[in-house]
Amino acid sequence: MSRHNAYFVVEAALVLPMVMSAMMIGIYLFCYQYDRCLLEQDIGGLMIWSNGVATENAGESEEIKESLQTRASDINLEKYTAWEMTAVEIKLEKDDISLIGRGELAFPIAGWNRWNDDNLWEVEVQYKCDRLSPVFYIRQYRKLQRIFEGEKEQGS
Repeated sequence: MSRHNAYFVVEAALVLPMVMSAMMIGIYLFCYQYDRCLLEQDIGGLMIWSNGVATENAGESEEIKESLQTRASDINLEKYTAWEMTAVEIKLEKDDISLIGRGELAFPIAGWNRWNDDNLWEVEVQYKCDRLSPVFYIRQYRKLQRIFEGEKEQGS
């Protein structure tokens, strides 16, 4: 009988699962980050759109809320690769618009998620802005105009 050293097989049996699991977790984290960026982009785009609608329909908060909910329901959910978008909340209070988007990602390997009791990672993106009233905008413009006219007179 010949004797062969088999330590390479043993080392490969120990190292390969660790390398594969590290690669899988890295890929999953990249997908998580990609989906988080998509959620932030969708909520940010909805906020920009809502600000334009809010300035056009000043004072009609029910119409604004309906159009925002319609636009939020039109967000394409198939582009998210690894998670589910759970909620988009829209809040209108006087001159404030607040949008909150939530998503959750199920961790692929049970028991590895030591940070939460359940096996989910949750993300929340929130944007808030104040609606500009046309009266406020006009008053600010006139104040600036008076300031610049006063500087021109002093410089002459």
